[in-house]
Amino acid sequence: MKDLYSSIASSYSSLAKLVFGQALSQAKVFFIEPSISKNLLIIGGGDGVDYQDFSAQLQGDYWEISSSMLDLAKQNLEQSALAFHLGDFGQPKKSGYDEVWLHFVLDTLSDLELVSFLKKVKALVKPDTLIHLVDFFPPQTLRQRVIQFAMMQFFRIATSHPRNDIPDYEQHLDSLGFEKVKEKTWKNGWIRSQMWKIKDTFPPLSE
Repeated sequence: MKDLYSSIASSYSSLAKLVFGQALSQAKVFFIEPSISKNLLIIGGGDGVDYQDFSAQLQGDYWEISSSMLDLAKQNLEQSALAFHLGDFGQPKKSGYDEVWLHFVLDTLSDLELVSFLKKVKALVKPDTLIHLVDFFPPQTLRQRVIQFAMMQFFRIATSHPRNDIPDYEQHLDSLGFEKVKEKTWKNGWIRSQMWKIKDTFPPLSE
């Protein structure tokens, strides 16, 4: 499988900080409460550099489509107990994850791919599993729209990114039976960190 991120993997984190400062890193870790008892599913974690400070507390599965990014993640998170997997997130045999981290991965999928992807994730989680979504949302200013347009064009050329817009994550998650329980925003809502869980389908007991 061709590594579409091989040309930018080593400079990806530096470029992100140059354009966005600390916002992306802060969004990734804002709601994270590392615990050795948590079984994590991390999809599209990139080079893993933003998780280095608490890498020794991480365990579970780490999926990355880029071999270059995965090699960097193995180095940056060498003290973790994570199992690293290369390739498209398929249908792992394991289930029952305590948390699923989706950090800047859903915006790389077409709408059809996104729905299929979320269905696979839902099949692997428990009723109390938290889905940690961090991503770009619709830009709020002209400057943000210009940066986002340039960014998407760059990734369409460099990595065959399929989109030229931002998915409606919340609509897709809601339609698949998830509910948002927490949110923190940066850059006037352009970047958001959210926590989702499966909706409670049973009404509360009458007192």
